[in-house]
Amino acid sequence: MKRINDYCQHTIVKDLVLIGGSHSHAIVLRMFGMKPLPKVRLTLITANQKTADGMLPGQVAGFNSHDECHIDLRTLANFAQAQLYINKVVALDWENNKVVCANGLAVDFDVLSIDIGSTPATVSVSGAAEYAIAAIGTLI
Repeated sequence: MKRINDYCQHTIVKDLVLIGGSHSHAIVLRMFGMKPLPKVRLTLITANQKTADGMLPGQVAGFNSHDECHIDLRTLANFAQAQLYINKVVALDWENNKVVCANGLAVDFDVLSIDIGSTPATVSVSGAAEYAIAAIGTLI
C-alpha cells in the first residue's frame, strides 16, 4: 500500500527552490498559498524565520513592536504548503541541481530563485555605518 508521501513524490514534476526570505520570496509564498501551482513543490531556504517588512521604520521610531514589523516566514510557508528549511546555503551544485546547506542537507531543484536582499552603501554615505539599520532578510 502506498503512503500519501509516496503518491505526492510521483506527482511532483518541478521543484521550485527559493533561497532567502526577503520581500520577493515572501510575495511568492503568499501568491502560491492563494493559488498553488499543481505538481510544483515549493521550498524556502532562509537563515532566519522572520524578515523585516515595510513597517521597520515604525519599530525604530518606537511606534510598532518587533512582531508588527516582521513577517513570520514559517507561518507564510505553512500557508503556501511549502517546505521550509531554516538554514544557510553554503554551495550550489549546478551539475546535479542541488542547493547545499550548512548542516549538509542537499535540496534538489529544477527552478531556483535567489533573493539575497540588498546591502546598504555604508561606506559612501556619511554616518550610515554608525546609524543605519540594514533591512536584509538574512541579517535580521
